[in-house]
Amino acid sequence: MKKRNAVELAPTKFSYETTYVTPDGFEINQGDLIKIKGEYGVKFKFKHITTNTETGVSWIDCFEVSRGQVGAFRSFYKSQLKRIPQRGKRAKRVV
Repeated sequence: MKKRNAVELAPTKFSYETTYVTPDGFEINQGDLIKIKGEYGVKFKFKHITTNTETGVSWIDCFEVSRGQVGAFRSFYKSQLKRIPQRGKRAKRVV
């Protein structure tokens, strides 16, 4: 079989960030569960923030989570993000 030539990928106009700090100071990392305003009863798994470098528009890319199964790939504006607060560690009861 003939050896194939290496192909160079064309530069893309999108940049990706796997962490996002919300305006109220909380950090969301890749794989964290989030909620979206206007999407009733559905949780999403955060993938990354995508920014179009030509226009400056940015949005959230995430996966829909239903009954523990990862589903459809969805995108939303950053203004729709609503984080899920993590519970603190509970103290052990001493008897």
